[in-house]
Amino acid sequence: MTSKGQESSSDSTAGMDYIIRYSLNEFQRGSIVTRFEAPPDKREVFGVLERYGISSTQVSEYTVSPARGVQQALRPVHQDIVEAQPSEDTSPPLERRKRKSGCGWVAVAIVVIAFVTPAVTAERSYTTGQSLAPSASRNLSFGERYDFCDAQLRYIAVSDENYWDEAPGFFEDRVSNNPIHPANLSFLVGCMSD
Repeated sequence: MTSKGQESSSDSTAGMDYIIRYSLNEFQRGSIVTRFEAPPDKREVFGVLERYGISSTQVSEYTVSPARGVQQALRPVHQDIVEAQPSEDTSPPLERRKRKSGCGWVAVAIVVIAFVTPAVTAERSYTTGQSLAPSASRNLSFGERYDFCDAQLRYIAVSDENYWDEAPGFFEDRVSNNPIHPANLSFLVGCMSD
């Protein structure tokens, strides 16, 4: 075909083969190989498709890419074994799909905020932790000091629950036997601080 969309001369070697891949809807797809002297425009592509009974109004999307040359396609099989030639990828490069971030980070942020806010506002636990850290414990190593503060935390949590006959709620500023209670973090920060 010429750039005007008419049949080319009788010379079948003129021009270049192009693959037209098209989609009619979500499920119907197809492709046609045809020869053009120059890269075809939209009008030429739809002209070829209409000759095969595909109306331009049915086509939802299409792509045009150069086809492999006839010499490459007709090369004998034993030549492939003897000489290794790098294959040329003439199809358009595929775009990498951008990974969707999703809502995982939002969920993590909400959980962190829900834990940190009560820990920061647990003033009574922080003050109790500060008052139980004697000056002698300031000379201890980090591990020894943590063990001391953790033992004090467990003792206060048990005696507090015995006094109130219930475990504190998540947003209360009393220490708890629950290891991930926000008030426990506040107590440990107060006890470990100088």
